[in-house]
Amino acid sequence: MSLVSQRPEPGPPRPWSFPSFERREVAGGRVITCHLPGKPLAVLELVADAGAVTEPAGKEGVAEIVVRALSEGAGEYDAYGFAVAGERLGATWRSHTDWDSFRCGFEVPVGDLVGAAELLAAAVREPRLDEASLLRVRDERVDEIRLDLSQPGPRAGAAFAAAVWAPDCRYAVPDGGTAETVAALTPDDVRDFHGTRLRPDAVTLVIVGDLDATDADAAARVVFDGWSGTCTETPPLRPPVPRSTGARVVLVDRPGSVQSMLYAGHDAPNRRTPDYVPMTTMALVLGGMFNSRLNYRLREDKGYSYGAFGGFDARRDAGIFVARSAVQTEVTAPALVAAVAEIRTMHETGSTDPELEQARSYRAGVFPINFAGPGAVASGLADLVVHDLPDDHYDRLRQDVLDVRLDAVNAAAAQRLRPDDLVSVVVGDASAVADELRAAGLGPVEVLTDEG
Repeated sequence: MSLVSQRPEPGPPRPWSFPSFERREVAGGRVITCHLPGKPLAVLELVADAGAVTEPAGKEGVAEIVVRALSEGAGEYDAYGFAVAGERLGATWRSHTDWDSFRCGFEVPVGDLVGAAELLAAAVREPRLDEASLLRVRDERVDEIRLDLSQPGPRAGAAFAAAVWAPDCRYAVPDGGTAETVAALTPDDVRDFHGTRLRPDAVTLVIVGDLDATDADAAARVVFDGWSGTCTETPPLRPPVPRSTGARVVLVDRPGSVQSMLYAGHDAPNRRTPDYVPMTTMALVLGGMFNSRLNYRLREDKGYSYGAFGGFDARRDAGIFVARSAVQTEVTAPALVAAVAEIRTMHETGSTDPELEQARSYRAGVFPINFAGPGAVASGLADLVVHDLPDDHYDRLRQDVLDVRLDAVNAAAAQRLRPDDLVSVVVGDASAVADELRAAGLGPVEVLTDEG
């Protein structure tokens, strides 16, 4: 065994490109296929314009109920039969919703792609959506939300959304809805959303895997052939309007809590903002890597936390910037002051060349990892659809990351971080932290009970 006296230095980023893919129309439907040699498991994913932002006012959470109900019986199958049919194919059903999309499909051996397409077509086109199943799925979801909100992280996230966005903005309510909005949903609400949003003109089928010996078009025809109807309902106009400007603190009281969950942030641009690369690279330096400023200050320097992170969530219509950490109760106020100070310093003075080089190297280096495997590639292709991005987006994005300059990163820090408008949310014991938070000078403090 030999020892080296100096730490090895990272080499230059290796060449990389996103896997090639094709867009085409099959049986009247939009299809994207991507051949990945040597990948015997394929991903068959339907992505629909039926995310949370398309939900009618007062029906928040209905998209999540629909996506959970699709596998509860479809076509000739009841819930048990659907699960057994998938298992016989060696297929795994995956489905979820987010702010901007509704996604469902299978991971399946390539040779059984057409069989999985038959199950997918049944789930999307002929879900049973019977009353008993819908009521059970709804009630289970209500219990899940209540359990989530018993934890400080989800509670802080919900309070943060409500504090940042105007009450009539969809972003003011979590994308999965609240216990109240979900409990009020009826089976007809679920069926109406499915009937108006999941239509062939509003979906794209993504197929990824080793497709050499497989007729991917045959799978696509199974999904689209004979599927009629149009998504005629326009998503309700609920513009992403920030609630107000000016720094303030929302303290959610959890009596007896030995820790506090901290959130600090504000609204931010959407995914297609021209300075997306400088903005998100700056966020890496601030809070997106283990050696970021926030993590160093709160974890390594102060010892307040096991970790502190921050960054942008850039959605189709708007986004948020948020820094977050969990800290011991007795250091709640100084930890929040330290986090806000790091945000202000980045806003005022920007990053440095060594920090930028680390962020560039890290971000460019993880591209091959982020898109390793059919599932990750399918998700990336679905994102192109959701955000209407060009086919060469990922190749250009990586090159833009490598080319981004310090002046652009610092301009993004000056424009996109607004320390004077920070909304700080603290979930913790108000009796122990409220006075110190008021004395910290981070804005007026509003105290809420844990019920909101």
